[in-house]
Formats: sequence, C-alpha cells, structure tokens
Amino acid sequence: MEGPLDHQENERIREMLETDPVAAIKRINLVQTDDIRLNIAITGEPGTGKSTFVNGFRGINNNDEGAAPTGCGGPTTSPTSYLHPDYPHVILWDLPGIGSTMWPADQYVERVELKKFDFFIIISANRFRENDVKLAEEIQKMGKKFYFVRSKINHNLRDEEQSRRDFTEEETLAAIIEDCFKGLQKVGTESPQVFLLSSPGLSQHGLNQLKRTFERELPELKRKALRLSMSDLYLQVLDNKKQRFQAEIKYYSIFSAAVPIPLLSAFVDLWLIYSAFQKYVVGFRLNARSLEEMAAVTRVPCEDVRITSTLLKPLITYAVLKVLTQVADRSMASVALMKGYSFISLFRRPVVFALSFTTTYIALRLTISALAEKAHRFKRILVLSTM
Repeated sequence: MEGPLDHQENERIREMLETDPVAAIKRINLVQTDDIRLNIAITGEPGTGKSTFVNGFRGINNNDEGAAPTGCGGPTTSPTSYLHPDYPHVILWDLPGIGSTMWPADQYVERVELKKFDFFIIISANRFRENDVKLAEEIQKMGKKFYFVRSKINHNLRDEEQSRRDFTEEETLAAIIEDCFKGLQKVGTESPQVFLLSSPGLSQHGLNQLKRTFERELPELKRKALRLSMSDLYLQVLDNKKQRFQAEIKYYSIFSAAVPIPLLSAFVDLWLIYSAFQKYVVGFRLNARSLEEMAAVTRVPCEDVRITSTLLKPLITYAVLKVLTQVADRSMASVALMKGYSFISLFRRPVVFALSFTTTYIALRLTISALAEKAHRFKRILVLSTM
C-alpha cells in the first residue's frame, strides 16, 4: 500500500530531508491536495455492514459490477481496496472484522497494520462495544481521525417499536446517538462525529450527511495525512543518521586511545572530540546557519532546538575522565619504575588503552543521543510548517 505520495516522490523527499530539510519542506508545500493519496480503513466487528457501507459510500449497489462482496458471500477475510469514483486518490479499504476467529482482537491492530491507514470509519451495529473502544483508542494513539457509524438502524427502530408502547423514532435515534457519544467520550474522543445508517437504503439516516461532512473535510484530511507521513519519514532519516554516526564512534575511540604520549594525547583528544562534535551538529542540521534557514522558510521559531551548554556535559565528563586516565597511567608507570614491578608495566598499557577507548566511546555516544533528541524536535517544525 502506497502512502500519501507515490514511491518516486517519497524517495526524492527522503533524499532532500537527508541533505537539505529546508528544500524538502518547500517541495512538500508545493504538493497539490488532489495529488495526495488518502487511504481510508473501514473497520469494525464482523457482520456490521462494512462492505455494504463501502458500496453505498461509493454510490453503487451491492450487485453492481466492482462492488464489494456482501451477504452470503461470506465475511471479508483480507484487506481489500476500492477506488472512490468521485474523489481523486481516495482509496477505501474494506478490512476484516475485528474479533473474528481469523482476526482476534488482541492481534488485529498489528496483523491488519492499522498504522498504515490515514483515516478511519468504524462501523458498529450494536451498542458501543469493547472492540469499538479498542479501535477508537488505537486510532487516537496514532493522532489520526475517525468517524463512528451506527449501521442497521432500521433493526433498532423495529425492535424498539415492537417492545415499547411509547415508542417514537426521534427518541430512539436520540438515545442511540447519546450512547455512541458517551462511549466515545469515555475513551477521550473530543467532538466525536457519529452517523446513523440504515441497511438496506443507506441513503436514510445519515449517509448523505456523512458524505457532505467528508467532502468538506477531505482537503484537511489529505494535508494531515501528508504531514504525518512526512514527519514519520523525517524520523526514519534521523534514525539512519544516528546509526551511521554511532557506527563511526569506534574509529574515533581507537585513534584517541592509540596516541601514547600523554601531553600530545590530550591535544589530539581535544581536536578529535571537537571535530566529531561539529560533524554531528552539522549532520543533524543544528548549526546556526541551518536553523536560521529553517526559521526563515517555515516561519516557525527554532529556539528550542539551538545548541546549549547542556549538550557539552558528555564532553566535559570525557575530558575529566581522560585526564584521570592519564594521571593513573603516569602513577602506575612511576610505581613500576620505583618498585621494579615489571608486571605493572606489562599490563599498564592495555588497561589504559581500554579505559581511554571506553571514555571516548561513551562520551561520543552520549553526545550523539543528545543531539538526536534535539533534532527530533524538528518533527514539530515540519508538521507546523506544512499545515
């Protein structure tokens, strides 16, 4: 399943995020809304009318060519996609029902790869249930939006009419909506959007209202899908940089520990650690020039990602430990010389080498982690600047 942008464009932006995030943001902002792909997951428990909804939302009947299979054809067993005929690059995905024997609830989110979808429509044919709660919570964790649809309302109206003398359709529909709202608000949904549908005759009780709402919100849904996709892509780029820098640490550490002359070693270490630090700062685009360019293009303040003295703590710790290592080395050498303990001289260099290597390695690793954490905050800037 492709994301909001086609693969070629996605890879081009990935490369730009690696080398020039400012240019990447400019390119992202040039993407036309109609060119953004929106993958919509139609989900819910088995038998709630998901496939019928897919057909009704696309404006076709269950027996039309290209319709999603319904009725006695059996439940949907794997995610199946359907293009919407009226909206460019809108794909509806008819998902298997959550809680079936083939798709148990405790495995559903991972197996169906729920995180890949941009927007969700939860279909429920009964009172707000445990699996509805699970879906709503998972979607909100991802920072994504959903509509909640109560299907087969005609069944509820019929049952209520048969069981109550004081039945009125308006009161029954109001009670159903209230039940849905209470259930969604309990799981933290702000301003839940609930629609009531009948089957057959999906045009009744809310389908037209849902279509109008969706058409009004479609541009923003697409832009949000693009923002989330690009911020995830940026984090992948950032993680790759972090891993690449961490893989180089051992070479800096070996070179640092290999210089045998104490005074010269101190100068080499300072130059080495400063060079590595500068390389990481530029690599993570945290240098002053990169931040100024980012602020100019995005109009979003970058003050919270500027380099501060706290990032130098690993280097200060490193310097202290390095001095202590060299002091210990010279002390051991003096003791060996005075006492004539040749075995001390034999083991002194490997021990000092190991200590020197370890202190350099730890200091650089802590530095990379601190800088990467700073760079993570660019995700907020990326999201704000592509609204």
